[in-house]
Amino acid sequence: MSAPARWAIAVAGSLLAGVAISFGQTFAPDWLSSLFNSAAPVVALAAAASLAARRLPGSIALGAIAGPLAMVGYYGTALLRGYGVSSSFFLMWVAAGAVFGSLMGVATWALRNKAPVVVKAAAAALWPGIVVGEAAHGLTRIADTTSVAYWWVEAALGVAVLAWLVARRVPTTRARVLAVVFTAIIAVALFAIYGIA
Repeated sequence: MSAPARWAIAVAGSLLAGVAISFGQTFAPDWLSSLFNSAAPVVALAAAASLAARRLPGSIALGAIAGPLAMVGYYGTALLRGYGVSSSFFLMWVAAGAVFGSLMGVATWALRNKAPVVVKAAAAALWPGIVVGEAAHGLTRIADTTSVAYWWVEAALGVAVLAWLVARRVPTTRARVLAVVFTAIIAVALFAIYGIA
């Protein structure tokens, strides 16, 4: 498949994911509704979109635009469905999507290509750290209004992805230990950010 075709699919997929999030928030069953209100799938979307690029700048660019495009799809669909949209929330999530999407672009590229082992360790830790930190927030701060089972599944998925990435993409034992440490640091940092947001 040509590069323009891959990029077009990544862009269109990001917009459509935003549309799906809007409808998912309305129609998903209670046990699954948190999926459509969490950052983990949007950051995963950035990683998936960045796979369409072969070089680092393209991977960063696709990661950086995937989250914002998902927010355009989400908020645009919400407006068309008659829901109010906060411009401050829109701008905040677009900015967060660009920042974390860029990081996921770097991480995805580093895990697929030659990079220093410390970079590979940090790359392997990024998404699992976000997921585990978000799950901890869900379990400790909003468990009374959301599905506890969902947060446990999200936490388990984060750990499973970390284990898979460490086994497949991180080459040394020392770097694998670092990946676990980086995951914990990212999870704690995200948990703290959620606490003040």
